[in-house]
Amino acid sequence: MKVLIAEDLQPMRQHAAQLVQTYLTEPIEILETDSGTKALELDEQHNPDFVILDISMPDLSGIKVAEKIWSRAPRRKILFWSQYSREAHVRELGKIVPDEAIHGYLLKSESDEVFGHALRSIVNLDNPYISAQIRGVSSKITSKDSSLSDVEYATLIDLTMGLTDKAIARRHQISVRGAQNRIGILFSKLLQGEDGYYQELAGMEIFSPRTRAAFVTFSRGLLDPDSIPALETELKKWLAQEFE
Repeated sequence: MKVLIAEDLQPMRQHAAQLVQTYLTEPIEILETDSGTKALELDEQHNPDFVILDISMPDLSGIKVAEKIWSRAPRRKILFWSQYSREAHVRELGKIVPDEAIHGYLLKSESDEVFGHALRSIVNLDNPYISAQIRGVSSKITSKDSSLSDVEYATLIDLTMGLTDKAIARRHQISVRGAQNRIGILFSKLLQGEDGYYQELAGMEIFSPRTRAAFVTFSRGLLDPDSIPALETELKKWLAQEFE
């Protein structure tokens, strides 16, 4: 059996390899890399039976790696291994996981025993293993009260990238009034507060609504800071085309 481990931190990668050898009893050939790009090459060259992917790697995120792997091998078993339980990751993962893919999401803070249980569940029983904390985040995203629509999420990204009302209107080919309405709806949802802390934040007039909304965005994990460079690249490409 071939297992591919993609994790940019060597101690964590070695620890994962030891756990794989401990909890999977059949003969194992382990392939290791600290790069998402290299993980794609190894996957294509060796066709591993099972892949362990760190979500956040410097060159290519684990979610992007999985998307490319599944486009070629939709039945590949993948376990996402992350230190994060952010909504942004769960939301992005939910958009690209094929229905037929057997997958899991395990937090690095969980015990070795839980890691072993996840391995056996996915590899031996063909059952996905999703951390309870991740299931809670996923449930929150899909609940009526806390989810953001695609329009609201796009507006959130535009604001995080620093676009003005006029630029948002131009980018989405709507009126400035329409852009302001979108922003207003998003602000009301972000700043309504899930608890006293956010309610207090929403009332702090020393910060602009944009600043308060941005703070809540990152505090609640609605947008992952690791995704900002890619978003900036996309925005610069749009700006170059729009104003050439």
